[in-house]
Amino acid sequence: MAQPQWSDKEFAAMPSIAVAAHELKAPLALIRQMSLLIEDGQLSPAEAQLMQRRVTLTAERSLALVQDLARTVNVQPTLFPLEPVNPLALLAQLAHQSRDMLRLYDRRVTWPRAGKKRLVVANPLLLGRIMMNFLDNAMRYSEAGAAIRVTVRQAGTMVRLGVRDFGPMMSLAEYRQLVDEMTMRKSVRTRPDSSGLGVYIAATFARAMGGQIGLIRHRDGLTFYVDVPLSEQMSLL
Repeated sequence: MAQPQWSDKEFAAMPSIAVAAHELKAPLALIRQMSLLIEDGQLSPAEAQLMQRRVTLTAERSLALVQDLARTVNVQPTLFPLEPVNPLALLAQLAHQSRDMLRLYDRRVTWPRAGKKRLVVANPLLLGRIMMNFLDNAMRYSEAGAAIRVTVRQAGTMVRLGVRDFGPMMSLAEYRQLVDEMTMRKSVRTRPDSSGLGVYIAATFARAMGGQIGLIRHRDGLTFYVDVPLSEQMSLL
């Protein structure tokens, strides 16, 4: 029986729970496939161990997406209070958390070096999840061994945290579509496996912190970024 195909318009109009089900179908199918390979007993002990680790990481990423979706329903200041956050320290934590995943899939990330320690007004959990969603998208479209670049810079009264990948070039029409529909749950043709839901979640979290997300088109990839307010306490003493 043929699987149903949804247009972008239909996908954007779907309820969040249906979108989550659609995006979770691929990782769940992958988990099933890898589990069957392990059960088949044809893998060497080392291959089986590697496959089991991939099953675990895929399940963890899917669970995180579901948890993020649940948070978008009620992103209230009482539940996710804003506070001064050191973005460099936050990114150092993310570098540690993502180390196993990046090593397993042979991805390399260039993290920002220590510099002036500006503070931002944000919720550390929400800001961290935005960056992890961007990093996950970048990992899908960067070739094995290729660098993914994470940056932090001040832009007026905001601080911009970005994730630059070197994936497939996006046409100008697709770029404009993604910019125009940034807050919709979508992906585009040249990046069909990208998490449109992840971008939607990131946009929701950013608005809750008085910020916004955006993207920059390059000849050899994209930069997804989030702008969050600079704290009045501009530097750490």
